[in-house]
Amino acid sequence: MRTATASVALVVLLALLFLSAVDALAQNRTLAAPPPANYRQLIAAYMSADNRYTVRDAKITPPYDRWGGLLKGGTVTVVCVAVFRDNPLGIVVRDNWVFGFEGGQIKPTTLGMDRCSDLAPFPELMKTIAARRTNGGTR
Repeated sequence: MRTATASVALVVLLALLFLSAVDALAQNRTLAAPPPANYRQLIAAYMSADNRYTVRDAKITPPYDRWGGLLKGGTVTVVCVAVFRDNPLGIVVRDNWVFGFEGGQIKPTTLGMDRCSDLAPFPELMKTIAARRTNGGTR
């Protein structure tokens, strides 16, 4: 009985320490950094560099803040890109890419994990893919 009480007390103490650390981080965190001015061009160049699919359409969200984890200080600024492409069977599928920003550069964070909503056309990606196609790049 004594061991069980000590274990419960230890768990409660650790939980309180964790919560106070989270609160301290939340109070001291800085606001998420804005994306670089040319983030759309950077993302288009990154996505078209190794594109091996036939892309039918692409859309992008405005920058938004999302939870980035305690190690990243809480909130990070990201954009989501929805790419509509042909899969190997010729069926049009949608891929969602999420890009963060670090030191003025883009940083892909996840593929397919975010819902892309509030989408707008992404002509920069379509133009970059078309230019690579005409210059002998992949499809």
